[in-house]
Amino acid sequence: MTQTDNDANAENRDALSVIELFPQNEDWSLQTMRLLAQVAVGGADLFECARTAARIGRTTTDGEAWQAEWSRTAKEVAAAGEAALERGETTTARRALQRSCSYWRHSEFFLGTDDPRREEAYRAGTANFQRAAQLSGGTVERIHVPFEGTTMDGYVVRPDDSGAARPTVVFLGGADSWAEELYFLGGTEFPARGMNVVMVDTPGRGSSLRFKNLYSRPDYEVPVAAVLDHLARRPDVDSDRIGLAGVSFGGYYAPRAAAFEPRVKAVAAWCGTWSILTDFYEFYPPLQKQLQWLSGSKDDAEAREKLAAFTLDGVADRIDVPVYVMHGTDDIIMDVKGARRFAEALTTDDVTVDIYDGAGSLHCSYDYFSVATARLADWFVRKLG
Repeated sequence: MTQTDNDANAENRDALSVIELFPQNEDWSLQTMRLLAQVAVGGADLFECARTAARIGRTTTDGEAWQAEWSRTAKEVAAAGEAALERGETTTARRALQRSCSYWRHSEFFLGTDDPRREEAYRAGTANFQRAAQLSGGTVERIHVPFEGTTMDGYVVRPDDSGAARPTVVFLGGADSWAEELYFLGGTEFPARGMNVVMVDTPGRGSSLRFKNLYSRPDYEVPVAAVLDHLARRPDVDSDRIGLAGVSFGGYYAPRAAAFEPRVKAVAAWCGTWSILTDFYEFYPPLQKQLQWLSGSKDDAEAREKLAAFTLDGVADRIDVPVYVMHGTDDIIMDVKGARRFAEALTTDDVTVDIYDGAGSLHCSYDYFSVATARLADWFVRKLG
């Protein structure tokens, strides 16, 4: 096992980790750092974010202001993209529509699960991403994976439109993440290194959760197998070189699937976990309503009963492919103790563990994003070839 407590930036441990655009609300600041991290890959613009934050202000705690201003920015940026498209400025239009998708996602993040504005944001944001995909020159392709009488919707993103068979990483998001946002949460790193990346709304996420009653489930190898079956029919996917990566809650999904799905040749948990109930649900109560929703639970008691089955106890030692575990010591959303316990339970010979202290120590390493996502993608290059 290669164990790395990344202290390269430990001297900065006492420096400001969270960019406090919203000093009145740490969660607002932390989630906005996700947008700021995406600036490097076109998921946001620094000054569009700064202007939106300025309109919200540094004193209000009114969630209505949050929703109103981020959705305003989403609409304005989309309108600019449509205007650019009318002028034939395809690249400008594509980039604006992509950013609009991110802002729509951001606008609904703190809304209640039954708030109708969540659906409005989802429909508008994903529609803009799909329009941008149509302008990608064939590198971003919409797919629909058959599953249990319906489909799971998503995308294959390729380095180019040559059709060459390539190593492919299936990228699983976390608690109700959209397939579209994964493009900006590291998804661009894989095509940049000659690999395909596949982003699908598997159960408990995106369109599967909102419109198809596909709730999250502990046996995540079942929906992953459906995705792999679909990919096996594609000539541009090398079926002998399939990787699986999961971010946030996906740090459970990916290892669970890899333990039971022999077609997976390498797996990464970007936020390791041991028990979703203790390391996530109980560790970070602000997301309990969200986890109740995505698990199809009517209340706290039912959610606890269901989420107790989301554990890697008896699963971790079944994984026999290379494993990469990445987590931060200051993660307030998912307990780093779960990542350490998962890593210690692995019996496969090839394990790499990056526990970031100092820079990178936040949830999903938003404060070290360019470095963390590059390490993730480079690891897959080494393991898949």
